[in-house]
Amino acid sequence: MKILLADDDAVSRTILKRLLERTGFEVVCVSDGEAAADCLLTEDPPRMAILDWVMPGADGPSVCRKVRARTGGPSVYLILLTSREAIEDIVMGFEAGADDYLTKPCNPEELKARIRVGVRSLQLQDLLIHEAQHDSLTKLPNRAFFVKRLALSVRRARQVSGYEFTLLFVDIDRFKHVNDSLGHLIGDELMKAVAHRLQLSVRHGAAFSGTEPPYANTATGDLVARIGGDEFVVLLDNFAGLQDGVRAAERIQKELQPAFLLGEHEIFITASIGISISKGEATESSEVLRGADAAMYKAKSLGKARYAINDSSGNGAAIGLLKLESDLRRALDNKEFEVFYQPIVELAGANITSFEALVRWRHPIHGLLQPSLFIPAAEESGLIVPIGAWIMREACRQVQEWNSTLQLIRPIAVCVNVSPRQFGEDDLVKRVRDTLSATGLNPRCLELEVTENLTMQDASRAVKLLTDLSKLGVSISLDDFGTGYSSLSYLLRLPIRTLKIDRSFIANIEHSKESSAIVQTIIALGHNLGMTVIAEGIENAEQKELLSTLRCDCGQGYLFSAPLTATEAVAMINRRPVPIRHEVHHSPGRRLFLAS
Repeated sequence: MKILLADDDAVSRTILKRLLERTGFEVVCVSDGEAAADCLLTEDPPRMAILDWVMPGADGPSVCRKVRARTGGPSVYLILLTSREAIEDIVMGFEAGADDYLTKPCNPEELKARIRVGVRSLQLQDLLIHEAQHDSLTKLPNRAFFVKRLALSVRRARQVSGYEFTLLFVDIDRFKHVNDSLGHLIGDELMKAVAHRLQLSVRHGAAFSGTEPPYANTATGDLVARIGGDEFVVLLDNFAGLQDGVRAAERIQKELQPAFLLGEHEIFITASIGISISKGEATESSEVLRGADAAMYKAKSLGKARYAINDSSGNGAAIGLLKLESDLRRALDNKEFEVFYQPIVELAGANITSFEALVRWRHPIHGLLQPSLFIPAAEESGLIVPIGAWIMREACRQVQEWNSTLQLIRPIAVCVNVSPRQFGEDDLVKRVRDTLSATGLNPRCLELEVTENLTMQDASRAVKLLTDLSKLGVSISLDDFGTGYSSLSYLLRLPIRTLKIDRSFIANIEHSKESSAIVQTIIALGHNLGMTVIAEGIENAEQKELLSTLRCDCGQGYLFSAPLTATEAVAMINRRPVPIRHEVHHSPGRRLFLAS
């Protein structure tokens, strides 16, 4: 511990300094009151001070008053050094803010005893302050601590050129259902486990340990705090830019994806995340927090398990959304969208069976944007309908070009996602028919992907719409299978040719018997219904081998390839021949494609 010794008597100062250093302290010496006050009011002050009563510049009691007035509390333990033990002086010293006193000449044992009392007092203060500013369940910093750190970041953003920060507001989706179904004890355990994973997701793990005293306002590093029942915030220090904030949100979502094993329960959760980015001198604490909170609710309104962005411009999420919509409209006219292609490969032979078409936005300012940054806004505004139509037309055009020029053994198929807005359009069948006609693509080379939850919203309409689409000759794929609530009898009514197992089941399959059992059940169900089964999100060889053992037909994920540009996809096709696919009738009205 660092201790300040302020005494204008050089002999007394030397003797006390030696005694304190033998006790194990780092001693800082000054000879006047003004220097003592300046030292105690720095950003990293000594924890304890011994102040002579009479000094040039300011006496000991005056220094005590000045320090207490500026720090607002007992963050420094102050001991007055007096040459007389008059009761009126002692009372005046305590009234000035002193914690203890010593008389000259100092007895070494008395000095050590008073120092020990001071150290114990400071340890107790730190403990009480820590408990007051930390969540008792998760041990993370609480709202009070977070507000102070946010204010510090805002102050730095105003004072330091180039310094910016990012705030993430994380809300656990459907946490109330965990409490209602499994009880509050399991809910508490889940919150502790979530807190641990959030700490792992920031830089250097729990980069800000939370043990630093609150007056150490030079503390930096990423801060994870719990500010409500299932609400957390992540303050990314000196971490700016739209893409950086998005990468942090994606890292958190990936960290939360594997199952939480709590006793005999295996729990899967998702989170809605709001992202707010500071804007230098224009930043206000309340504005940043309000922006992140609003963006989080925007993510929830768009279907949960996603993130949304607020740019903290001072105008709120609504204006930010209007600006994004305006950019989206212009992007269509300026041909700023690009289609990337991620291969789907057979697990037995690793040959390509098809590609999934995935859109990217090459924004003139922000660069290449992932779909999660703009698809929610496009969906909400309705712009997803013309954007989706363009994606389908461009993907069909590109695949038809490949099929015409690459001299393939068997034509390549392309999978195109159908969004909720598109699925709700009355003319979807006509749009698909017109696209096939305009591009010349064989209908059997187009596969439309719909999510399981989407088909459940209006079951009777979904059955009719998918049947009409199937009559065009296109294939229908059920995406994210296992996350919805469709029954077996309902599945039998849908003209589904392919089941895609949701990536959340694949992420932990090599470590979780429960995930493996679920995947095995889905594969068996798909095969019994005459469907091809594809596993999404395969990232390592162990997952691939296990899925092969479970007789999963095909896989998709970064183990095989990231999404590719059209040029890169052609290069991959030339390296991996597209297999011949034989049509085998498994059950009435159903067809299973087996790669040879």
